[in-house]
Amino acid sequence: METVNERIVALVTASNDVETLEHQDVTRLIDAALRQIRDLRAQQGLAGDGDATALERVSSGAAQLTADDWQRALRHAADLLRDLQPTIDPEPALPGHQPDGGDGGNY
Repeated sequence: METVNERIVALVTASNDVETLEHQDVTRLIDAALRQIRDLRAQQGLAGDGDATALERVSSGAAQLTADDWQRALRHAADLLRDLQPTIDPEPALPGHQPDGGDGGNY
């Protein structure tokens, strides 16, 4: 399974090269993102599936949509994953004083 960062990179890369994609590619990318979005929401106990429903419509109707629609949907999926990621993979907190005195503290 791709990490959240890997999935975001794949979505953004695809959105930047949307002219080279087929509708099957868009469907595959969005479906994979939807699975990961739902998994992250479940892990965090979050409700709300309105965004996912909109992405499902794009996925199921990708053949009838324009490249601009694909691009917006791919970027939206990446944004949703970015919003969910920090609560799963938080940045480590730095201590107030560095043991080597690098923060100017007195030791």
